[in-house]
Amino acid sequence: MEKQKKEGKTRFIGLTTHRNEPEVIRAAVESKVYDVVMTAYNFRQPHRVEVKKAIAFAAESGLGVVAMKTMAAVYWDRKRKHPINAKATLKWVLGDKNVHTAVPGITAFDQLEKDLSVMEDLTLTPEEKASLKLGDKLAQTGLYCQQCEKCLAQCPNNFDIPTSMRSYMYAYGYGNLFEARKTLETVNMAEIPCKSCRTCQVTCSMGFDVQKKIIDIARIKAVPEEFLV
Repeated sequence: MEKQKKEGKTRFIGLTTHRNEPEVIRAAVESKVYDVVMTAYNFRQPHRVEVKKAIAFAAESGLGVVAMKTMAAVYWDRKRKHPINAKATLKWVLGDKNVHTAVPGITAFDQLEKDLSVMEDLTLTPEEKASLKLGDKLAQTGLYCQQCEKCLAQCPNNFDIPTSMRSYMYAYGYGNLFEARKTLETVNMAEIPCKSCRTCQVTCSMGFDVQKKIIDIARIKAVPEEFLV
């Protein structure tokens, strides 16, 4: 990548991280190779304070910072009856002076207009602040998996829980069944160990009922591809 930059074939070099964000961001700075870092950053991350500190370190070191996963999977619930306040989540992220831009998902013009309207005023209103706590009021854990991988050591069957949770997020949060199926193809779902476990031993940092979610999302493997669009 450095060779491409010296030859003028690229102006900037960057990396993206969905997990272990603080460590990866700091490593990017210390490498003295990267110009930009794109990181998952949202109000739902249990370790968001550490991510914030790492982002500040990167910005102070001269790196550009791009935030992704800003809407934390879009919905609070599986049935998609309770959407997460998109404007509030984007304001929360861009309110951090060390974040230079964000890449929220946009699939319609009204979403684009809503995102652009945020730039008029980044101040979170009392109503928007309250909306970010709606999950607690509804007793919903949300759909966003931070991919911390703490669950892996807890599962006696060594099942790939993080990938399954990401597939679940794509299916129910983003409504993208094709991406959910594509993600799940990397996991051996022939025999789901969760079905034989009477009590799941995994304590998820996001509060997920891991066993229930895995059994649920496993069904997508049997759906014909033509129905995934």
